[in-house]
Amino acid sequence: MTAPSDARPLAVPAFRWLMAGQLVSAIGDQVFPVAVAALIVGRGGTAAQLGIVLAARVAALVIFSLLGGVWADRLPRVAVLRAADLLRLVAVAVLAVFSASSRPSIGVLAALVFVVGAGEAFFRPAYGALLPTVLPESSLAAGNSLSVAGHHVALIAGPGLAGLLLLVTGPPMIFAFDALTFAVSFATLLRVTEPAYQPEPRRRMAHEMAEGFAAVRSRPWVAAVFAMASVQLLLTVAPATVLLPLVLRDLGASESAYGLVLAVGAVGGLLGALLAGRFEPAHPGRVGLLGIIAFAVLPLAMLAGASAVLLAVASFVASAGIGPFNVWWDTALQRAVPRDLLARVVSLDWMLSLSLLPLGFALTGPAVAVFGQGPVLVSAVGSMVVTSLLPLWVPGVRDFRDPVPPD
Repeated sequence: MTAPSDARPLAVPAFRWLMAGQLVSAIGDQVFPVAVAALIVGRGGTAAQLGIVLAARVAALVIFSLLGGVWADRLPRVAVLRAADLLRLVAVAVLAVFSASSRPSIGVLAALVFVVGAGEAFFRPAYGALLPTVLPESSLAAGNSLSVAGHHVALIAGPGLAGLLLLVTGPPMIFAFDALTFAVSFATLLRVTEPAYQPEPRRRMAHEMAEGFAAVRSRPWVAAVFAMASVQLLLTVAPATVLLPLVLRDLGASESAYGLVLAVGAVGGLLGALLAGRFEPAHPGRVGLLGIIAFAVLPLAMLAGASAVLLAVASFVASAGIGPFNVWWDTALQRAVPRDLLARVVSLDWMLSLSLLPLGFALTGPAVAVFGQGPVLVSAVGSMVVTSLLPLWVPGVRDFRDPVPPD
């Protein structure tokens, strides 16, 4: 492994403001699903109901991601980020009021969660495309490491905070807290100055979307990782996400246990991301894909009937394997894709990778009813291992870059 170029992304004011705002906002993002799960599970909801509501957020990400990428390549990225924060602030505030004053139906919950996901669909491509414009190329790996590390800090603080809040209050106050984090994020974005950016002349939106797909098709290693992620989210991540709070409930664990298990897992992701920022392997794709196999430990522990403490340990191991992959993957895209196409490719990453996750959320409950929880978890473990290994045979995946043609 080699150390990356000496870079200090925090010396860049725009990056500091981005990191500060997104750290606060990301904490809110992480309390949000805990509050949703607590609201549904606390009133006796089923796996199918929880899966439907969780699927709504991801469905919005899939539906709107490419559109968000097009607009992030057309407009100043900071403007897109601000608009996305305002949209999510309003949606979560409405959710806080509804859940406090009434007993909203699953359909109403799903609709509001869908709006939150739509805002996220515009935010993520713009954020991914903005980083390489405010940081020099030599700082990208370090900047991505800090960004991913900040996300994992939020994964630690958010669920843990949600778990503690559930001991003294209920989901409505957690939703209100989430709305406040979006307000803070919006305020910090007002301090971010984006470098002058002259996008290509606007063309038909369909043509601009097609350019994004063409950029992915011309890089089979990118397409292979997109396909891998979509299958893993369908067959492994969705069942583990839906079943974890229900497994904890069946163990007799408190409502706060779910958030605490997620927080312990985030510590593993944080350590993995920080390590990835300090050292870049000679073959980041190979190391990254072998590392994400560790996620199979979580459904395996659920299958084995592990205690809440052991489930937390499994969550730690699972996230520790994913952290480095995320850092090296984000950096690889930012280096390989031209900047005028980057937001569209990032949006395709989210759209294609997440395309099957809503289906996975929605089908987990029925699959458990038909086949049983054990077979569903066995499938989750096996799928994670197999799909992590298959892409390594695609040229370019091992190094996360275009393969060098033979002389």
